[in-house]
This record gives sequence, structure tokens and C-alpha cells, in this order.
Amino acid sequence: MSSARSRSLASRLSIMGAAVLVAAAPVLLIAPAANADASFAVTTPSQGQVGVPEYFPNTAQFAGVGLSEGNSVDVQYVTGDGSLHTAIYGGNQRQADGSWTAVANFDLLGAGQTQVVSTVREVDAQGAVVQSRPLTFTLAVAPNPANPFTVTYPGTLQTVDSTTPTFTGTGEPGALVVITYGARSLTTAEAGRGTVDVDGNFSIVTDFSRLEPGAGTAATGGVGATFTQTLNGQPIPGADSISPLFYFAEAPVALIPLTLTVDPTSLTVADVTSAEKGLSLAATGFSPNEGLTVSLVGPDGQAIEISSEGLFADDEDGSFTDKLTLLGDVATGGYTITLTGDRSARTVSADFTVVANPVTPAGTTPGSTGGRQLAATGFDGAPYGVLAGGLVLGGLALALIRRRATV
Repeated sequence: MSSARSRSLASRLSIMGAAVLVAAAPVLLIAPAANADASFAVTTPSQGQVGVPEYFPNTAQFAGVGLSEGNSVDVQYVTGDGSLHTAIYGGNQRQADGSWTAVANFDLLGAGQTQVVSTVREVDAQGAVVQSRPLTFTLAVAPNPANPFTVTYPGTLQTVDSTTPTFTGTGEPGALVVITYGARSLTTAEAGRGTVDVDGNFSIVTDFSRLEPGAGTAATGGVGATFTQTLNGQPIPGADSISPLFYFAEAPVALIPLTLTVDPTSLTVADVTSAEKGLSLAATGFSPNEGLTVSLVGPDGQAIEISSEGLFADDEDGSFTDKLTLLGDVATGGYTITLTGDRSARTVSADFTVVANPVTPAGTTPGSTGGRQLAATGFDGAPYGVLAGGLVLGGLALALIRRRATV
């Protein structure tokens, strides 16, 4: 709406409001009742005040004096269609000295209208008007913007078919609209930005490639995109951000297959207890930067306690690499190691075997087979699960240790 049209509308509303008030004057301007305080007055807003701030959206704080005990305050104003409407809600607060406060809602003003033509009335317990005071003022923010900030696509809980959808809406001509969303590694990413055209519309092609793999569908909770608009780098009064929740029919970033490999799958007691060797782990498919929990089951089927504190998947692709080292008297046999994503709840396992160390037969020079087959010796499985020193990831301590990357 042009400024000329806005002024014309405001002028018409002011004239209409004045007409209504004049027509109502024979009813409102009655003689004060016996219990009326002639000092009844409105102190906030003041007559003709400009830029009255919002108390809550679309509302203004009223205050005054001279309210008689047992009476209440009512505010009527001229709406956008020229009718009278009651603005007070939630009642008033009266003090012993007759001072009072109230909150009035002007949500039925016309589009872009900030001027309020009203009558503040003292009403008795039976609803009869005791006294009235005309009051005209201007709000700082129009309850109904001439160019409302809206999102027309996607709608709330709507499913979009494209992984790079074009979002549309309306706003203040010339305003910058920015769309953001919660991305991988607990960060915020920008999906797109664009300028509202002269007709008050915007259309923005979006990119949600920073979503976590597999995220964004109805099954995974959808996406809560946030739309904000600014004009000349400043927020537009009354134009709050909008955050519709919507769903992708297909995740913009495909779920990465969940895998876990161990290398080697069979190693000796000496190698699995060596800080230089150990067992190499490589996993994929976790949520980027999520914490991981590791569990290990020994040859006897009993769980072996592992500390997973400080263990995280890669910030970017959710992969994971590290090294497992067992300490102490290690039992030979089969082991199962399992990784679980703390946020995604995805779980993957892999098996490996620990075998006895080869030994050099008596009378043979160390390092030489002497032309004889090497015999394998080691634990016979008893006692299983006795790890005198515990076990280590990364060969550092009795824990799985990986420094968390800075997000």
C-alpha cells in the first residue's frame, strides 16, 4: 500500500471515528453520577501522543487517576471498518488513591494504521457509563502491517517434494529475508536469502545440504526453518521471525551407510597389547559430532567395561577412527566391539580374534625357526575376562580417548 493510500485510509478512519464519537456523544457525555470522581483522567497515553510503544504485540499500556471505588475503565476505539470495538482485556488494576492501569488491544485497526481514535470510559458495576474522555494517539507499530511478513510456502507441517525447494512469502518491499535452520554438528546454517520485491513478495531458492545425513523427513522430525527480515540492516518493528515446521519427502543429505571395520581381524596377544600396533577401528554412518559409546564383549561372553568419555564422531561426515589396545593378562579367543551413536542411536558391531603368541622352541636361536614349525602357545581361555591392566583406545590410558574437535 502506498503512503498516499495509507494517509487516505487513516484520514477516512479518523473522519469515521469522529463521526461515530459525535453520534455517540449524547449517550457518553452524561452527567457524572453521584459516586463519580470528577478528577477521572487518562495520563498514559497522553492526548495526541506519537509513537506509543507496544506493551505486548498490538497493545498499549493505559494509566490514569480518579477512578471511583467499585467502577472500572473501558476503552472503545474505531476499527479498520469504522465500527466501535472494546479494547480492554484482562480488567484493570485500581489503587486505593483511585489511580489505575489497564492494557488495551488494538488488533482490529486497518492495515498499516497506527492512529487510534478512542474514548476512555469510567463504567459502574452495572455497566452504565459514568464519565468518558476522548483520546487520540498514534502507536509506534501498526498492529496490522501494510505489508505483513508471511511465509506462503511451505505451510506448517507441509511435505515438500524437492530437496532444494523455492520458498515464497510476503514482506516489506526492499527488505532482506534470510532463511536459517539447525544443521549438522549442532550448528546453524543458512538455507538462502533474497529481497522482497516492490509488490511485497519474495521467492528464495534454498539449499539444505548442511542438514545431518538422513534428517528432515517426517520420520526424523522435519525441519524448523526460521525466516527473518531486515530493512537497511535493522529489524522491522512488528515483523517477528517466522519458523514453520515442514517435512522433506526425501532427506536432502542421504543417510551414510553404517559400517565398522577392524584391522586386523586376528592378532596376537603381543600385538593387541602393543601401543604401537593394537587394533585399528574405522566406522562410518554416525551423526556428525555426536558422542559415541563403545562396548566390548570378551571370549567368555562377559561385557568388559570401557570408558567412552570424550569420544565423538567426525564433525563433518560422522566417521570415526581410532585404535584399541588391551592391557594386562589378555585371554585368547573371540571379541565383539560395538559402537553406538548417543544422538542417532545407530549401532554397529564387528568381531576380532586374539590368538596366542608364537614361541621359539628350546635350542633354537631367537629369530630363527631352525627349520621347524613354530608352535603356538597362549592362554587356554581360563580365566576369561581377567584384564589385569584393562584396555585402551589410542594406547593412552584405561579409556577410549579422542579430543573433541572445535565446532
